[in-house]
Amino acid sequence: MSHPTFPQAPSRPPSWLPDPLDDSLLRYWDGHRWTFYTAACPVATPSAPEPVRQAPRPAPAVRPDIAAALRNVRGMLAGSMKEVNLLPGYLRPEEQLLALTGAQGEGLGVLACTNRRLLFLFVGVLRRQFLEVDWNQTKHIFYSPATKTFSVYTTKYTKRAVPAFTVRVNNLDDANSIAHAAQSASAAPRLDVV
Repeated sequence: MSHPTFPQAPSRPPSWLPDPLDDSLLRYWDGHRWTFYTAACPVATPSAPEPVRQAPRPAPAVRPDIAAALRNVRGMLAGSMKEVNLLPGYLRPEEQLLALTGAQGEGLGVLACTNRRLLFLFVGVLRRQFLEVDWNQTKHIFYSPATKTFSVYTTKYTKRAVPAFTVRVNNLDDANSIAHAAQSASAAPRLDVV
C-alpha cells in the first residue's frame, strides 16, 4: 500500500515584507527566516487623485548632533537605522550625541557615545536590548581588534574584570571614533582607553 504524497508548500522567496510586529517597518525575509535587517515602510500613495494637492510634508528633521555623527560613520549602519531613528527618544534632555556606529549585541543595533554616557540600543522583532553606562561610572573602555569587541568597564581593568557591557564593532575606524569621543566626553583622566 503506498502512502499518499502531499505537495510541498512553496517557500516564500527572499524579499522585503511587512514586519509582523511593527506596521511602520519592512523586515527582510531571507527565504527561510526573518533577519534583523529593517527599513521604514514607504508611504502609500492614494489610488484616487486628490482634489486639492497639498505640499508634501517635510521629512522629520534629524537632530543636528545625530546628523553629524551619521556623517562620520565609516562602517555599515545597514539594519541599524531603525535604532538610529529611535535614539532621540532614549537621549536625556541636553544630552548630545558625539559618535555612533553599528554594533552587534543580542542583535544588530547602534553603539552611541554622548556627552553623558555610552549606550547600545537594539530593537528586534521579539526583544529589545538597551545598555548604558554613565561617565561617572565608567573606568575603562577596551576595543579588541582581534575579536572586534568593544567593552565598557565600571571597575579598573584586569584580566578577571567583568565588563558592564560588550558589543561587537566590525569597523576599526568607528571603534576608534567612539573611543576618542569617549575620552573627550568623559573629561576625566581616570578613563583608560586601550
